Amino acid sequence: MTKPYAHPPMKLDRRTEYGRNWFQYTMHKEGPQPTSPYTYNGIANFVFGEVWSRPGLDMRSRRWITLACVGCSDTVIPIRAHIYAALKSGDITLDEMREFVLQFAVYSGWPKASMMQQTVNEQWERIQSEGGLEALEPPKIEDYTG
Repeated sequence: MTKPYAHPPMKLDRRTEYGRNWFQYTMHKEGPQPTSPYTYNGIANFVFGEVWSRPGLDMRSRRWITLACVGCSDTVIPIRAHIYAALKSGDITLDEMREFVLQFAVYSGWPKASMMQQTVNEQWERIQSEGGLEALEPPKIEDYTG
């Protein structure tokens, strides 16, 4: 059974810092500034400080789940961001992403998949223009719990 809390307790400001750094590791861009409850409590502290950084699923699994969810919800900005991050990190290859789009089309609809395929192409071109893939090291929880 999964532990109810996967991380040791952290002070709120340290968890925000950890979450922002985990965001950078996951999304391959700077973590959001904690300027609102949405970015401070939601994105930095919970989504990345708690959920994305949990043990139990590897990064590829979390990426696949997220790609399917953002694709189904037709959320343009998250679709772009998560396709970019999955490809930029090398966690998902271009060939795997293209196969995903076909599978996604069958279960979520061809129009949604068309948008996903266009985004895959755009983000891959972006990554190539930036010089290719980028391997980052995940933040270490012990750096934030002491």
